[in-house]
Amino acid sequence: MGVARTEETSTSTNRKDSFAMGSDGPYYKREKTFYGFDFARNETRAVSDSEDDEGNNDDAKRLRDESKSFYINGCYRESVLRYTEAIRLHKESHSISSGDAILAALYGNRAAALMMTGAYEGAADDCHRALQCTVAMPATGGLDSGPVFRSKISCRMARALLKAGNVWEADKAFDSAIGSAKEALQLVAQSNAGAEETRAAEKILNQSITDATLGLSDVKRYRDALDGATKITADNANNKGMSVAADRRNSVQLLMFINSALSVSPGSMELHERKVNALASLKRWAELGNHCERLAAEMVKIDGIFTDDLASLNPFPDIKAATSLKPDFFERNPDNAADPVALRILSPKAVCDAVMRLPNGILPLYLRSLRLEERYTEAAKAGASIEMHVNNSKHRGTRGIVPLAWLSNERDKLRRTMSWKERGDTLFRNGDYERAATKYAACLTIDGDVSQYNQNALENDDAGGRLHAVLHCNRAACLMALKRYREAVKECTASLRIHTHYMKAILRRGRCF
Repeated sequence: MGVARTEETSTSTNRKDSFAMGSDGPYYKREKTFYGFDFARNETRAVSDSEDDEGNNDDAKRLRDESKSFYINGCYRESVLRYTEAIRLHKESHSISSGDAILAALYGNRAAALMMTGAYEGAADDCHRALQCTVAMPATGGLDSGPVFRSKISCRMARALLKAGNVWEADKAFDSAIGSAKEALQLVAQSNAGAEETRAAEKILNQSITDATLGLSDVKRYRDALDGATKITADNANNKGMSVAADRRNSVQLLMFINSALSVSPGSMELHERKVNALASLKRWAELGNHCERLAAEMVKIDGIFTDDLASLNPFPDIKAATSLKPDFFERNPDNAADPVALRILSPKAVCDAVMRLPNGILPLYLRSLRLEERYTEAAKAGASIEMHVNNSKHRGTRGIVPLAWLSNERDKLRRTMSWKERGDTLFRNGDYERAATKYAACLTIDGDVSQYNQNALENDDAGGRLHAVLHCNRAACLMALKRYREAVKECTASLRIHTHYMKAILRRGRCF
């Protein structure tokens, strides 16, 4: 979801859809083909249109050529925008019918580009529109009715549904694609077409069957992963008294199942939310924050593409285009091994763009992760950005349908964390080690269910994160200054349980002996 999105096919997740762009386009006069993209009769119809319609046709052809070029060069957003404009011009100059092969091709090609941007629901919707445009075409007889095209688009729609997380609909669509391809193969076998054209059609149809079959295996993989996650969740609910170690093992297994499901359906916001909750239960706050920010960067890829007939599918209709968050921020740079993706963090301004693109269920834990990883400026700006959006939009008092009562509570925790930690640092610098240790302890209880800090550091249920590792280490420094070395060792150990490679805690613990 932090996931680089590519359209999956039967051979490689990075291979572009070989059927996506069709041929040179339906506006050229060509021989009849199996593909369903372009037919000689469409060119005849275009010639007989009015001069204005001919102008629109020329513009539409130019836009389609540009769209194809952008797609081939990996500029999928620009490809989508030009296909949208081509569709608009085509609708203006032609009476729309359920047998419009040109419009069907435009929808099918735009669906391929939408898939590559990660707009899976939009891609599935476009595939449905493309199939609707072929309803009136004959299912038998001449091969110019586009049986190959319908089979390919059905498979693409199923893949888009699966990517979006609509697994049960995808299952049905894959079955339908296989059925359509097999029927089309029978038509090909009964036709009087040339040998070369027949081989081309059979190759594409067999590829559609292969793609759909692999899609059904992905559906099974998703369901197996989801069943495993559901079982672990039920076990956790039925065994409230399990040990901490057992609970952690279950949480790790749960995360593995969720990651497996996400590899199949990276566009499922429900799965992303479940992953964030699993990371929170494991107190892996840095990883949680990284996942949220990578998800937001993926969402930036669809900024501005939901125009005209796609407008109703915009998941963030009242959000302005991102100004600081770049969609390629988390993409790998093979020339810079010192800058791994997992360690990249967003700037405060980019975080403001990110929070506007995260699901409501993720926001509370993301802001908490910023605070627990000592990213105080980012946390403060993120909270202010959400509050401003709520106050200035139609969602006054809520963001979507989820109340934001948690926001004031989180901002209060941020204020107390910054204030109390700074106060502890000041007391330590002034040599008041006892009071400094007390202030650090109070800061450690902000995220807990108890208000009293247990002086045995190893018995406290820490929230985790870099913040708590630092606070334990700071308490160790205070206790060492007071010559209470046994207690200081426990504080260093508690710090290392959170941050195993925290060098300052390692050195202080060694000095205590």
